[in-house]
Amino acid sequence: MAARNADEEPARMRDRPATEARILEAAQAILIAAGPGGFGVNAVAREAGVDKQLIYRYYGGLDGLLEALGVRLAQWWQEKLMAGLPQTPVENYGELIELLALQLLHIVRSEPLALQSLLWELTGSESFVKSLSASRARAYGAWMAGVRGGLEPPEDVDAPAINALLIAAISQIALAGRQADTIIGLPTNDPATWDRLEKSLLRLVRGVYARP
Repeated sequence: MAARNADEEPARMRDRPATEARILEAAQAILIAAGPGGFGVNAVAREAGVDKQLIYRYYGGLDGLLEALGVRLAQWWQEKLMAGLPQTPVENYGELIELLALQLLHIVRSEPLALQSLLWELTGSESFVKSLSASRARAYGAWMAGVRGGLEPPEDVDAPAINALLIAAISQIALAGRQADTIIGLPTNDPATWDRLEKSLLRLVRGVYARP
């Protein structure tokens, strides 16, 4: 009977790459819909239409699945970041950070997966948070490595600290825009607010990375 059941198993279930893709797509869908609270091996297996034992076989359990999902999300973040590159190369490091800041603001405002991932990093379990944080860090690093070339920040600027503050501010603004009607008095449902924030963001970047 076992052999006959195995023979009758759908072809897609015997195709490991396709099955892994289904599992990761299901995991991502659950995270968008339910967040960390609804995430688990059983839920992912049901969403993917697979036996949960496949998840243990392929990923070793929940932690391995989160790690694989982190890799998938890192690729997603990098693709979204690269989509905002201009046709001509930037001329200095400040322009590079302007591009990153503006594209990140656009992504977190327009992509549900991006905004949800920010929320998960605040509310998920320790392993969950580490996986998601690492995925974004890999995406930013890959973007910088592919775009930066030989551009360097001014010698007197602590670029990693400045850029971390910018990214954190953009993330917090996007989250506040989703959860509240105002951001420190600025109406979140007014397009003019986001125009002002974008212009102010550029002014901050240019002030820090102004060329001598």
